[in-house]
Parts: sequence; structure tokens; C-alpha cells
Amino acid sequence: MADGRSMAETQGATPPTWLGRSRWRLLADVVGGVRQNLDKLQQMGSLASAFVRPRLVRQRLERLRALGHVDALPSIPQLLVAGRDQMMLSAVEETRIFYESQGIPWGFHNLRRFISGPATVLDPVGLFAPRDAIVHHVLQTFHRHPLYDLVLLRAHEDGVAAMAEQARQIAEGTHPHQRALTSLMEDGGCHARLLRDIAAFEADPHASPRPIPAGLVDEPDLMIAMDQFKDIGGFARYAARLDVGAGGAIAAWLRVAFDETIGGFIGVKLGPRSVERAACDPEIVARHA
Repeated sequence: MADGRSMAETQGATPPTWLGRSRWRLLADVVGGVRQNLDKLQQMGSLASAFVRPRLVRQRLERLRALGHVDALPSIPQLLVAGRDQMMLSAVEETRIFYESQGIPWGFHNLRRFISGPATVLDPVGLFAPRDAIVHHVLQTFHRHPLYDLVLLRAHEDGVAAMAEQARQIAEGTHPHQRALTSLMEDGGCHARLLRDIAAFEADPHASPRPIPAGLVDEPDLMIAMDQFKDIGGFARYAARLDVGAGGAIAAWLRVAFDETIGGFIGVKLGPRSVERAACDPEIVARHA
């Protein structure tokens, strides 16, 4: 960064409490017992069901529109391509930089996240995931501001209440997935801040997302992507502007599969390298470009 501070320092993140422990102990943390693995299977079943039930995803979007959180209703192909852009061109790139600044091994940590909760990492949008997969995602992963996920939870009955209750359990050390979730959180102070963020959201669900810190990364396109996707409303507007159908969505994710496997080995990338600026909010593009 231009001022010499790391991404973690700029965002006030502290080192995770589990750094320095052996890899075998860290793996054991996320395997879980019978109760934990039954929860994982249930969440995966709900996620798989949503991928073949587009009407369910549509209902969740319509509920968020009725609550005043989104003003655009993208199609499923638009959601999937926007999800590709959000995950691969924004979240992954930002997270790589953040992990490096925290001394967290990229591949091993993401393997642990998958073992702990496959459904928490397999939904590129969030609208397909069941309620508890979203909750566990928030509890296991650093969020600069968890507004996107808190709004997503309003698409589920009692979603925010479940988030508040499970965050309280984490703070008290009584959560059924306590060992895994605390072993994954990449910021030592995130769980304490989360309680305050949830309380603030319950008081005002329509509060604006916190702005992206100026100069958080050096790449303008990544700044644009992080700013556009910082809340579900921005994501939905981006998705609705994409000119894509079912075939385009399938092709987009096939390119992701190639880039993350064969392409990674041979140094060839078929997918885009930045978000589509024409689909972003003009004021966001002007702010960073």
C-alpha cells in the first residue's frame, strides 16, 4: 500500500489466535464430530436443492426487494456470472492480499474452511445458501463490514436473530461449532466487533455500508470491485446490467474450472481479469478509476 501499511493494519485486523499451532491440530479443529458433520450434510443438501430450484432464489430476492434492500431482480444466469466476478475477481484477490498480510497460508487455510463447512464456500452469491451456512460463513471469516451477509439473512425467516444468537454463543464459548469457527477466524478481534455490528444492524437494517478505505489496494479495478460488491444492492445492480444467458453462465464457470486447474499449471487464463466497468455504478468507477 502507498502508506506502507498492510491491508490488515489498514482495516484494524489483529493476528489470528491460532497462528503458530501445528497443522495436524488445525486440521483436527475443523473435522468435527457427529453433530457437526450432520450439520454440514444438512447445509450441503439445502445448498444443492437451491441450485435446482431457481424459484426459491427468486423468492429470496423478491423478499429483499420488498424490504427495500435491492431495486433490481437479475436472472439466474446474471446472478451466476456476477457471482463469478464477485468471487474470482474481487473476494479471492482481496483475500489473498489479506492472508499474506496476516501470515496465513492460502491453500491450507482454504482447505480447512472447506472441511469445516463446504456449503459456506460453494455459493458465489449467497442467495443459494441456507441460513446457517451464511451464519457460519460470517463466524469463520474476517469481514470488514458484514452488511452484505446480514442483509442476505433477512431473506430467511429469523435469519438475523439466528446470527445474533450464534454470535453470542461464540462469545460465550458455547457454540456447537466453537472449536472450528474460532480456529478459522483470520482476525483475533473480529468476533467481538461482530456483536456490535449485529446490534447496529438490528437498530437500522438500512444503514449504508462502510466505505472502502482509500488506497486499500493499488489496483483500481480491484477497488472498483470491492466497492461495487460491498452490499447486496450493489451486487444486484451489477448482475442486472450483464448481458448474459444460460449458455454464457455455463461457459463462464467452465472457464473458472479451467483457470483454477489446468490453466493454473500452464499459466493460461481464459476468464476475465477485472469486473465489467460498464456494469458497475458510474460513481464507483469515477471514485477509483
